[in-house]
Amino acid sequence: MKPANAAEFEPLVSVIIDNFNYARFLRAAIDSALAQSYARVEVIVVDDGSTDNSRDVISSYGDKIATIFKANAGHASAFNAGFRASRGSIVMFLDADDALLPTAVEEVVRAWHPGTTQVQFVLAYIDADGHALGAIVPYSPAQMLDGDIRASILDAGGYVGVPTSGNAFARAVLDRILPLSESQWRQAADTSLEIIAPFLGDVVSLRKTLGCYRVHEANHGMLGDQLDPRKLRVKIIIDLQRECALREFAGRSGFTIPRDWAAREPAHLKYRLASLRVDPHHHPLMDDRPTRLMLKGLRSTWRNAGYNLKSKIFHTFWFPLAALLPQAVAVKIVRLGLLPGRRGAQVPVTSAKRLLSDP
Repeated sequence: MKPANAAEFEPLVSVIIDNFNYARFLRAAIDSALAQSYARVEVIVVDDGSTDNSRDVISSYGDKIATIFKANAGHASAFNAGFRASRGSIVMFLDADDALLPTAVEEVVRAWHPGTTQVQFVLAYIDADGHALGAIVPYSPAQMLDGDIRASILDAGGYVGVPTSGNAFARAVLDRILPLSESQWRQAADTSLEIIAPFLGDVVSLRKTLGCYRVHEANHGMLGDQLDPRKLRVKIIIDLQRECALREFAGRSGFTIPRDWAAREPAHLKYRLASLRVDPHHHPLMDDRPTRLMLKGLRSTWRNAGYNLKSKIFHTFWFPLAALLPQAVAVKIVRLGLLPGRRGAQVPVTSAKRLLSDP
């Protein structure tokens, strides 16, 4: 089925699925890409050296999909390989443990306009079995920005965005960003794309659920129920790599970004303070001190337009308590701030359960 207004604009859309040892989830991802209501979709699956039965799952689709089997080299390597093989003027990267709802591509194409570099949309959290968890990312879609958001990004240290599977990019934009450094971006390669793309044109935000983000024990993007200190350190390093990527792009493009740009984002400072209080001996930034991070966190919270009043008030208490209380108590406060429980969904997510429950 074609979008109602697609008579003049029917671009080929490439859905690139990057996979490493996610055979148990992979079929749901591939099926969701093949089940799109928009007709002009090519599906490319890049297997990054899996050692499980992913090859069998992929091969079972025959010529319905394009396939790339390669040695393991990480997230950026899979992105680079998939993009080289793609032909679409709009490109979507779908993680193998996630899924798209049937109208995702159609909605993206409908929203696209000249000058668009990126379309982002809401994802529903699902569990390992594909059941909707009643929560979404971002938890407040109203805070997603549209249009030219460059000034906001520079001021706030980022923007309200969505993980890999909730984004679509203009091919012309990716031509300017890819290939990514495969040694630098073995994971979280999407963060580089998402922070640079808005500086090349307009962002369109669709405040509706069009995909599913799977929460499970092997998910690199989640901190885990026990607040894994290693994952905290990884998030800090990825944020700093993202700043480095934007700074390098800014240097090539003739603009500058503020000093210590990542520290303008309260979430980044929360990760740093949490890492320092939970596991100070392995904290990656030697110059960090709890009081200093507290003061930076308070300033960034109140100057960040992406935080509503409720969030500002919460963080006004959280930063001092996490920084100043004895470690045993502070760790409990840290967990409250980073593992607050699932946020209530503001859009229906029952369709996610139906999608991934179908045989």
